[in-house]
Amino acid sequence: MSDVNIFHLANIRLPMEKNRLLLIFVGINLMFTGIDVALAHSINRFVPVYEWIPILFFPFGAVSCIVIAFQSVPKKFPALIHIALMTAGILVGVIGTAFHANAVLNPQGYLTWAWVVFGSPILAPLAFAGISLLGLYAITEEVNGEPGMLKVPGLGMFKAPISRDRHFMWLVGLGFAASAVTSIIDHAQYGYSFYKMIPIVYGLFATSVVIYLSIAKKWTRGDALVYFWTMIAAVVIGVLGFGFHLSADLAGTGSFSMERILAFAPILAPLLYSDLGMLGLLVVAQPGNKEAGQNN
Repeated sequence: MSDVNIFHLANIRLPMEKNRLLLIFVGINLMFTGIDVALAHSINRFVPVYEWIPILFFPFGAVSCIVIAFQSVPKKFPALIHIALMTAGILVGVIGTAFHANAVLNPQGYLTWAWVVFGSPILAPLAFAGISLLGLYAITEEVNGEPGMLKVPGLGMFKAPISRDRHFMWLVGLGFAASAVTSIIDHAQYGYSFYKMIPIVYGLFATSVVIYLSIAKKWTRGDALVYFWTMIAAVVIGVLGFGFHLSADLAGTGSFSMERILAFAPILAPLLYSDLGMLGLLVVAQPGNKEAGQNN
């Protein structure tokens, strides 16, 4: 068990050390993201053949995270395999984004709003890149008293320009940015309503909060409160969005339809906000009574 504190606003007892919990978080996210991709690619029977790439990758990445998480100290060989797999996951996300971007070009080879809205989700593959990057940082340790000095199992010491916690916060902020842009694109398919504007406006707000505090040298008490409640709101909005999407998929049908769930209102998509909210709280959690994020 590990006791952590979040800005003196919440004391939480984690089932294991923070780094190991982050690795389990990454493993679970890779698993669900991979399953979501497999369902989406099954619509066109995994054609072209490179649609199998993320599906073949995610089980190895997920298992690697879980294996490392249950080692009190990462062993050299498993750590090197994990680093290689997370690096591969980043490449899968970047290459997948290129494939999706090419797929939304119209027949004349131009990028148009209609094709972006109704074509392949252009930012979706970046989920693999972001999750894998998180898994890569989760295996590192920061040398006490030296922000940015990272110890990488099996590879040695590396100096980063910012602290490890700041790296994590940037990933959270960029995750909110990608989610907000995806909401803008997806909700444009059937027109914007008041409820559909909620994740867009909130996503842009959360992005600005997290990115600003990622840059700020020190946090005030007000900054900590805004960040804390922004992450709590993310969890709530994600759950509410899940309910709205589920209701939309069932409306007028009385039964589940895989095609509606994947194409009409993707049932798992809103939960990304809840995911980012929990991650945002976890990355700033500090042992004991330390104040997180103020002096990194």
